[in-house]
Amino acid sequence: MEKVIGVNELRPKLGKYLDEAEKGETFVISSRSKLKGVLLSYSKYRELKELTEKARRLEVSLLVNKFRDRASKAGLTEADVEEEIEKTRNS
Repeated sequence: MEKVIGVNELRPKLGKYLDEAEKGETFVISSRSKLKGVLLSYSKYRELKELTEKARRLEVSLLVNKFRDRASKAGLTEADVEEEIEKTRNS
């Protein structure tokens, strides 16, 4: 469960909040009643980055497979597609 804290409350006690974040707590930081950021542990941050990257790779993989299926149905081979890619890169 995340806690919402104001930036003015965070400033003087940043070390305390960092310690709590390292232990697994997540803080949503607000400023002037608007949510502005999140304070979480570095390990959670890395985990989120890795999950985001995996999701991007999966999305690209799905798009490539969809493209391969459509190209196959149109009678194109992978060699045809690679040739067109090279032509485009060289132009």
